[in-house]
Amino acid sequence: MTADAPEVADAPTGPRKKHRHDLGQEDHGPVYAAGTTRAIQGLLGLWIALTVVLVIYTLVVTAR
Repeated sequence: MTADAPEVADAPTGPRKKHRHDLGQEDHGPVYAAGTTRAIQGLLGLWIALTVVLVIYTLVVTAR
């Protein structure tokens, strides 16, 4: 099912409800942990970026 599919009834209980991901809500966990989760994601992103820079720097230095 795609995000733009119309809401259709699978059973006589009524239309299919949208999932919380479609509504822009937090994935999982309590609301007060959202800031911590974003901070951890930021640190992981920074770690990945620094790793890529270090690999490129190492390749450039060894190519000389």
